Amino acid sequence: MSDQHPHEALPALLAQDEVVSYWDRRHESLDEFLSGGDVSFGYHANEAFYATRLGRLLDILQPTSVPLAPDRVLDAGCGKGWFTRALARCGYRVDGIDSSPHAIAEAAREAVGLDTYEVATLHEWAPPHLYDAVVAIDVLFHVTQDDVWLASVHNLAALTRLDGLLVIADHDHPGAHVWGQYQITRGSGLYREQLEPLGFEYRGFSPYRFRGNKGGFHTFERTS
Repeated sequence: MSDQHPHEALPALLAQDEVVSYWDRRHESLDEFLSGGDVSFGYHANEAFYATRLGRLLDILQPTSVPLAPDRVLDAGCGKGWFTRALARCGYRVDGIDSSPHAIAEAAREAVGLDTYEVATLHEWAPPHLYDAVVAIDVLFHVTQDDVWLASVHNLAALTRLDGLLVIADHDHPGAHVWGQYQITRGSGLYREQLEPLGFEYRGFSPYRFRGNKGGFHTFERTS
């Protein structure tokens, strides 16, 4: 995979532990939307951006939960839990995990009932159950180290049940692209390279289509 990664010739990316520290400080210093949103947007634009992404995500998940048997969802890299709470309000049972202790503490204080929160990394989370859907919203492109990215993708795949969905937010260009010290986006080819041998079929890319943001959701279904 290294031949598809152009970042060796660019300014050095932060090590993953430095990225974790950066996000914990950011969650502590910024408000609900700005701490996990697009820093080029203001508060209200980010509020709309969150709502747009939630709508795209619900279109993909196509809610089928019923009160007696709610679908179980993992919000991997949940930050302060905005999407976790929104999915819980839609009837899902949701686990939110994040590497930021500050973000998880705030998310837990705002819990709405079907949502629970733990401090954990994407590559180390090991719950006693599988998920009907695993979602990683604008988080995997902040995993700067290739080995940690690989371990994260593989672990999220392992947590997705048969016929379940793995929904990963990223860009959709070939290979990988560095945008700064803590952001490297990866296209569908790199995800398919890892996930298809694990029994996942690619269901396509759903762009956000919000103010020029190039992100969107890659959807995979576990079929074997």
